Amino acid sequence: MITIEKIMRSNKSTHRFLKWLLGIMIVILVILSGYWAWVFSHSDDLWNIISQQCISQQQLNQIQIIPCLNSELSSDASRGFVIFKDRKGPLHFLLIPTERIKGVEDKRLLNPDTPDYFMTAWDYRSYLSKQSGKRIPRDVVSLAINSAWGRSQDQLHIHVSCVKPEIKAQLESQLDKFSEKWTPVPYGINNHNYIARTLTEEQFQQMSLIRRVAAELPDAAKNMGEYGIALVAYNKKDFKNKTSVPMYLMLVNKVDLLGLNLGYAEEIQDYQCDLVKTSQML
Repeated sequence: MITIEKIMRSNKSTHRFLKWLLGIMIVILVILSGYWAWVFSHSDDLWNIISQQCISQQQLNQIQIIPCLNSELSSDASRGFVIFKDRKGPLHFLLIPTERIKGVEDKRLLNPDTPDYFMTAWDYRSYLSKQSGKRIPRDVVSLAINSAWGRSQDQLHIHVSCVKPEIKAQLESQLDKFSEKWTPVPYGINNHNYIARTLTEEQFQQMSLIRRVAAELPDAAKNMGEYGIALVAYNKKDFKNKTSVPMYLMLVNKVDLLGLNLGYAEEIQDYQCDLVKTSQML
């Protein structure tokens, strides 16, 4: 039989739980507020290094000093770029425009005349091999750009590194699921929802990945800041001709705050490049 005393005890327990829950939420909000305040106050650090160090070194014909590895300048500032050594991990580089472009959401990136920074980043993947002293196969390399929510720096930068071994294994086991149509990645990646589509070499060169997302995904053009984009390479077996065809798998994840997904496409990358270490041991 339910008594008034039992009801009161139950109400007290519920009240204590709600107070505890509220306290936890306040602590989380304080931590997040502090984190975002720190990120905001340092969001121009990368651009400051590029503009004040990398570009000026090149303009003065000085030797490029790490983290500036290569600065390709042009009379048209909108077409220049810098290859930058990221301090996170030994095999981690950034391709950064010399023009002030905040990130993936910048409307200029949807202009066909804007340089294809993903293609340029892919062309300069050889820095991985130079840094490691070992040949890094194309199907180990990955490119990534984070969403506006998932980045710490407000200057467009494309991450060039290796793909994580477990993600490469997962995607290769699922290749028969993917085609030129956008398809959900089975089981997601790192508990985040991704969609993927294949690209031939010709398709990769035809259109930048950023423009392709804007053109092919509903409402993406108006909300590009919500998308993280990644690219991995693989070799499609042509059993008839006993050859392999170079292919690409394009990966996209969209910000989902409730799902704790900030569009951090960089999460597929391994800055230590364990796949190369493993292959050297075999």
